[in-house]
Amino acid sequence: MAYRIALLDRVVCARTLVECLAAEGASVALTVTDVIPEGPGIVALLVGPNSARVTDAHLAALPDLRVLSATCTGYDHLPTAAARARGIRVTQVADYSTEEVADHALACILGLLRATAFLDSTVRAGLWGATSPPPRRIAGTVLGLYGLGKIGAAVGRRARALDIDVLACGPSLGRRGPELAAEGITAVEWPELLRRANVLSLHAPLTDQTRGVVDAAALAMMAPGSYLVNVARAGLVDHDALGSALRSGRLAGAAIDVLPHEPVWPDDPILRFPNIMLTPHVAFYSPGVAEKLARRVAVEVAGALGDPAT
Repeated sequence: MAYRIALLDRVVCARTLVECLAAEGASVALTVTDVIPEGPGIVALLVGPNSARVTDAHLAALPDLRVLSATCTGYDHLPTAAARARGIRVTQVADYSTEEVADHALACILGLLRATAFLDSTVRAGLWGATSPPPRRIAGTVLGLYGLGKIGAAVGRRARALDIDVLACGPSLGRRGPELAAEGITAVEWPELLRRANVLSLHAPLTDQTRGVVDAAALAMMAPGSYLVNVARAGLVDHDALGSALRSGRLAGAAIDVLPHEPVWPDDPILRFPNIMLTPHVAFYSPGVAEKLARRVAVEVAGALGDPAT
């Protein structure tokens, strides 16, 4: 009998997912939906980063659920504790789009420093020759990386190739001092990172310790006219404090790929700021990522379904 699986993610290639699950020995009946299902029979629920938020109540309405899978690296949008308490295996897909996210972050950094998006809008408004905000020199800029896992490190390497000075802050970085120095990256504490960075780029997971780490106090420590880039998790940033910093000029601009509400609410004040670049949670994407992601999800889900303990 085929496993019944519900997929709440329009990015993952459904055809490839079914084929790869079959190759892993799991015959499935797949339903692609935008609505969290209810009732017996469904053994796996695959949830994307932009899907409806799954709660403990949803889990209770799926009595046969054995696997709850995040079709992305982060899984803070899933009720992991509630799932594990019910004996449901929680899986994720790690390290499938490191290069894409790092490329996107660098594009944001360069776009902010050279003011490309903002100057494009002034040309379209008939203001030829306008230089406010002014394009900045790339070499010698100080980039602060909050989080130096695979993505943060990839951003750091790209930045160093452009003669950008790179600082980094994160757990256990102090013990990696010699290794980082060899890569041209200097480990510092959080307050120093905030004070020295011309651009702060976030690359940390969302945890109880990192939630809201970029709050009003942190933004007040940043140099006037600095920039913020967030291609990681929306919850790292206090959304209201970000708006205040953009309004006051403490931040000269920001580039944001992740927002508290996705799609962004049409009345969100953040949309009114001319000095912010917004992208629709696509930092991970490239043309081949849908199939690559499907293959990785299939391996995780098939492994969980085939485990007698699940």
